Amino acid sequence: MRSRTLAVAVVITASSLVVAGCGSKGEAKSANAAGSGTLAIGASLSLTGSLAREGVLTQEGYQLCQEKVNAKGGVDIGGTKVKLDIQYQDDTSKPDVAAQLVDQFNDKGIKLILSSYGSANTEAQAAVIERNGQLMVDSAGADNKIFSKGYKRTFAVLSPATEYAASIVKAIAELATPKPKSIAFLSADDGFSKTVTEGGMKAAKAAGFTVLDPQYFPNGTSDVSSALTKVKGQHPDVIIGSVHLVEGVAIIKQAKELGVTPAGFGESVAPPTPDFAKTLGAQAENVLGSSQWTDATKGTDKYFGTAKDYAKDIQAKYNHAPDYHNAEASAACLALVLAAEKAGSSKADAVRAALSGLDTESFFGTIKFDSTGQNLYKPMSVIQIQNGKALTVWPTESAEAKMIWPGTK
Repeated sequence: MRSRTLAVAVVITASSLVVAGCGSKGEAKSANAAGSGTLAIGASLSLTGSLAREGVLTQEGYQLCQEKVNAKGGVDIGGTKVKLDIQYQDDTSKPDVAAQLVDQFNDKGIKLILSSYGSANTEAQAAVIERNGQLMVDSAGADNKIFSKGYKRTFAVLSPATEYAASIVKAIAELATPKPKSIAFLSADDGFSKTVTEGGMKAAKAAGFTVLDPQYFPNGTSDVSSALTKVKGQHPDVIIGSVHLVEGVAIIKQAKELGVTPAGFGESVAPPTPDFAKTLGAQAENVLGSSQWTDATKGTDKYFGTAKDYAKDIQAKYNHAPDYHNAEASAACLALVLAAEKAGSSKADAVRAALSGLDTESFFGTIKFDSTGQNLYKPMSVIQIQNGKALTVWPTESAEAKMIWPGTK
């Protein structure tokens, strides 16, 4: 048979898979999810292409979830334990491919989905999910616009995009001494980064900062020199980048080359990623970053324990410091597992109802969804690279270190 690429989905199998229902789009299930059954999860991820680094970190998070759940006997579906079995395919960082893979799963009767990496991929998937009557738990699509379209079948465990730069602004306003006066936002031109910038600018104006006109550059570029040159003559006190890893590294490198020297830098996504400090070395020192999760996050759950337990497990398994991309992926998998257990079913409508009412603490913090499917109940953290490590500096109640700022005592 011609092989078909698979997206993320859940289907319970016994010794063999039985497709029930009407036509090719019936719900995939076993006779009674008994005995040797498994909860099979296919994962469409950005394993190559522009988002490959973040995609691999997402895969690590999914895989650790599988191991933790299976170590406790598997998922309890209506009194029967079934093992997780995650299968991975590459959507090459392309939204159209990610959407096509979701459709292919629906053709096979598979209704429960875990998202790909990134807002563009997730937004493309969400439209297909809604059309097909499937269900998706979103690990990495933060753009608020995904949740402004009335979708009822996509749930995001992570804080929304508008909080990424806004959290950095709030940390600087609270902790920086002397308080800076002006902020310039440099942004990639994808939808997620633009939403990050909008949220950051709104927070900066509310905090009384002078906000310069934002500068945009192509998503995925390693040349941001034009944007930096435009703000150089304006001498901003702070530069905040709404970026992913590649653009984030480029801002710091090229600012030094061009003599752009604000009092401080902050960036979304890039600084908490291990490759940021590894690539930049000393140039990464004191850069602020927003993070969906740190090992100081409060909360615990039956599969992962505490945030510090989770951090130790990532370090032991993958030989690198934990990254929030790992954690949000594991949290999405956890939410799906907990909802399936609560529902006692793998059927999309039953799991959707359970997700809608889910309200639980976890190693990732609070997992709870509003009427649009967003998790507005989990605050973001701000980290700073200090001595090569990403340390939490805000909120102060969970800080691991004091923010380093020129003039701060």
